[in-house]
Amino acid sequence: MKVRCINLDWLEVHALEPLTEPRDAEYYRCRGYFVHERGYGTRVYSQMFTIDGQDGLPMLEVRRAPMSSGESGILAINSTHIRLCNRTCYFDNPAGLLADFLTEHGYTDIRVARVDVCNDFIKFDRGDDPAAFVRRFFRHVYAKINQGNIRAHGSDTWSGQDWNSLSWGSPSSDVSTKMYDKTKELYDEKAHAFRKPYIREAWLRCHMIDDVHSCTKDGQPVRVWRVEFSVRSPRKHWFRIELNGKAKNYQSIRNYLDTWQGRDQLLVMFASLARHYFRFKYYEAGQRKDRCRDKVLFDFADVQTTYKLGDAARPIGDGRSFVRPLDSLMAKLRQYRETHNTNEVHEAVDCLLRYMQDDCYRADLANPFAREELEALRHIMAIRSRHPKLHVQVVMDEVRRFLRINDNTATF
Repeated sequence: MKVRCINLDWLEVHALEPLTEPRDAEYYRCRGYFVHERGYGTRVYSQMFTIDGQDGLPMLEVRRAPMSSGESGILAINSTHIRLCNRTCYFDNPAGLLADFLTEHGYTDIRVARVDVCNDFIKFDRGDDPAAFVRRFFRHVYAKINQGNIRAHGSDTWSGQDWNSLSWGSPSSDVSTKMYDKTKELYDEKAHAFRKPYIREAWLRCHMIDDVHSCTKDGQPVRVWRVEFSVRSPRKHWFRIELNGKAKNYQSIRNYLDTWQGRDQLLVMFASLARHYFRFKYYEAGQRKDRCRDKVLFDFADVQTTYKLGDAARPIGDGRSFVRPLDSLMAKLRQYRETHNTNEVHEAVDCLLRYMQDDCYRADLANPFAREELEALRHIMAIRSRHPKLHVQVVMDEVRRFLRINDNTATF
């Protein structure tokens, strides 16, 4: 049974907040959330902040208070855009999490503004190497159906060309397609380390790698590729899939949050998009494209499943804080190693690097706070926000009750 590494990589909605009680940063602080405000907004919204989840890491981003609103403005005065942080997109059901959050806090008129769904893999289903496929595509061995506009990125050396990213689709289309080397994108040349540990954790669970730090399997480097569809629709609750490359000939697809809930549903949506926007033919000169043979890359005909994180295995780290002081020191040690040729220096540096890499990996895996501690901190913040003049001893007594601490509780 084939296991697909299917995920969301972006999920953003437009919604309306209640007019009676603005959903600003202070509103969420009063309810015990950790909120991080940015000192400036965007071109559209004057306020922007992120909210932490129960694990103490950023969960979602809120942009609100539109610059141009009201009768003469572009947006309603209570318009807001809410986007899941990238790490949250790799939870088992991020769309469900966002839907629950919006319901809990009274948002209405919810519209999916953008969603990116992706599939990570090493080989195509029939064994084709992605890099070799791209080279043959540029030699016009294959031709793509739909989305004639193309952008490519790669390197041109004396030994040949190496393409690592291709994009199809126009800015005005509802769906754009991208195929790229995800391993290369995650690697930070300055820090000599891979970013976004939660993506590497997904690869580990899909058996593409067995070492999340070095992105290797059986000691060999692994090149993981990604095909990604980005859906942006100006229409409410649906988007269009063009048929046979003709803008006037299209199929409407419903576009609610529940359309994207759970990886099994994501697999269905990815397969539907791939049949239209990642479809290739063997090119035959002088032959109509509908009469040319299909080049099968993804085969969704057989029984397939998606990986699950489960309750006990949340995505590791937030991907933003990987450039820690240790990373900078490790980079300098690697530079030092390259300037010395003695075995003693190499062995000493390698030994230090191994210990430091282990420390970094453990830091990615371990959340610095227990869930009970985070809940207690949120509880304190909620109490202090509602009752700023309350005596600190009263607050501590409430926290002791919340954590079920009594005089017989052991402390360490």
